[in-house]
Amino acid sequence: MKKIILTLLAVMACTLSFAETVKINGLYYSLGTTTATLVKDQSSDLSTYKAYTSVDVPASVTYNNYTYPVVTIGTSAFESCTNLQSVTLPNSITAIYTDAFYGCTKLGDINLPEGLTTINSRAFEYCNLDTIIIPSTVTSIGNKAFYNNPLKSITWLPSGSPISTGTGEDSPFYNSNGSKVTSFTFGPNVKIVPAYICYKMSRLDTIVLPPSVSSLGQYAFYYCTNLKSINLPVTQKTLPISFFEGCSSLESIELPATLTTISTDAFYGCTKLANVTLHEGLTTINNRAFEYCKLASITIPSTVTSIGSGAFKGNPTTSVTWLPKTCSIGTGDGSPFYSTSSQITSFVFGDSVKSIPGYLCYNMNKVQNIVLPESLTTIGQYAFNGCSLLKDVTIPASVGSIGTYAFAFCTSIKHFEFPAGITTLATSVLEGSTALEEVIIPASVTTINQDAFYNCSKLMAIHNYAITPQTLQERAVYNVNKHTCILYVPIDYINLYRAKAVWCDFDNIIGVQTDLLFEDRIVNVTYLKPDSSLYYMEAQTWAVPHEPHIEGFTFVKWQVLPGDLADGIVLVAVYQSNNPTNTSDVVVNPANKAQKLIRQGNVYILRDDELFTITGQKVQ
Repeated sequence: MKKIILTLLAVMACTLSFAETVKINGLYYSLGTTTATLVKDQSSDLSTYKAYTSVDVPASVTYNNYTYPVVTIGTSAFESCTNLQSVTLPNSITAIYTDAFYGCTKLGDINLPEGLTTINSRAFEYCNLDTIIIPSTVTSIGNKAFYNNPLKSITWLPSGSPISTGTGEDSPFYNSNGSKVTSFTFGPNVKIVPAYICYKMSRLDTIVLPPSVSSLGQYAFYYCTNLKSINLPVTQKTLPISFFEGCSSLESIELPATLTTISTDAFYGCTKLANVTLHEGLTTINNRAFEYCKLASITIPSTVTSIGSGAFKGNPTTSVTWLPKTCSIGTGDGSPFYSTSSQITSFVFGDSVKSIPGYLCYNMNKVQNIVLPESLTTIGQYAFNGCSLLKDVTIPASVGSIGTYAFAFCTSIKHFEFPAGITTLATSVLEGSTALEEVIIPASVTTINQDAFYNCSKLMAIHNYAITPQTLQERAVYNVNKHTCILYVPIDYINLYRAKAVWCDFDNIIGVQTDLLFEDRIVNVTYLKPDSSLYYMEAQTWAVPHEPHIEGFTFVKWQVLPGDLADGIVLVAVYQSNNPTNTSDVVVNPANKAQKLIRQGNVYILRDDELFTITGQKVQ
């Protein structure tokens, strides 16, 4: 008896399972416990659906006296129904599954109802839709959902968060034959611009984003090559990866003041983009963010702390204003402003800049003058490497570090003075600066690294004020003519230089006084008063140097020679011989033969036009 009952139950179960797919009014449905899914043609020759030119899907179906809401369009339900031209969907539909209308090449009219949440992959691929409205309730659209439709107008209403779409050429509306979309409208309640949403829509020219937008997805407007106008949310903090990449018609854009990050390739290849303002508060500009744009003038805000490789590469930039106190940047050919044919002629540093990053002005071969701020403490490696027209650069006393190759191949610099306090001359710091004639090394320098002055072939004078000669490799002064280049060193330590390897190879080593420290002193100034032929004398405070020590003589005073104040005042050092019987008219300083004392009555005047004849600068 038990066996008979079990057999009957099994038969009933099989019958119920088979009965779940039923045909009602010419359409097949899979019946669940409470809902129905419209499924593909179940006829023996699959000809039923192929004959339809239009389908009106009911909101519900009744079977065996039970009503089932129709909530989904099943996988491949109408696939390749090439005669189907229009479909009406009820508000009960929540999902359209994979390939549901795939290959319905004449389907040009369908409504997507509010309440729809899911459109799966390839749902409408290879249809004939030219207009589509995506309901506000949609939260997921699969790969190639509307692939290769001749869409011209899209209205995007989804207001949920988050929303998922396909990417790249799998994005929902991508057309491999070239997008025909000319209108893409975002609804007033849209919160998210999904990634890839307008991917390669090359005919779009205007986008208006509603104030409700709070999040932007990467590649959203990738290669929208006709896009000329778009607004960005005023609260946006990050511009995503490749957001406007390839938008070659975009000429200007207003970035929100809240923006802190411009991501990789954000404006890459926006070849007409000539007007962008970077606001204070911006901290990060990532790799290639503005590569191959049209920016002629760039101001980097003081708040920026990181700029990626090639961020502004390939722009026709002529002017840069640099305000960051400290900032890390790309290096070598990836430095932010690098170009094989740089057009930059002006590079201005802000008054608060503390560190110049390595490679910042790398290969800027049209920059002639650089003014470095007094706030500066560090110059990074290769910072001005290859600035072949750079002629004038004064290193502030505040700088304590200059990196390797920092001024290498600056082939127009003639004079270079390292700041007092620096301890190391980096490797190749001035290598290849072939116009360099004079270099001044302060007493603080203890180390001169390899190739520091390599191939500085026109170097005529090295002023080295270190009391202990640095260990020097031959390559440091390779191709410096040691027969004609004069080495000036502290007079009391000249013999140390003459005995030190490489330094001793210089034919002309001249000892000089190195205590030329200036101080304020009251001196009597005799000058020709303007509009008068009379000389006047008055006591004034001037900055004058400490007197040089000369053996056998005592310094008396700094004498101001009569002159015209407008042309400057000349100071000369006055000495008195310690030997009352000395009657020589000219006395050569035994410690420095370049210095001569010329007798004038009972005193001697020091004549050394190079070191000790000074045009006064009035202090008070």
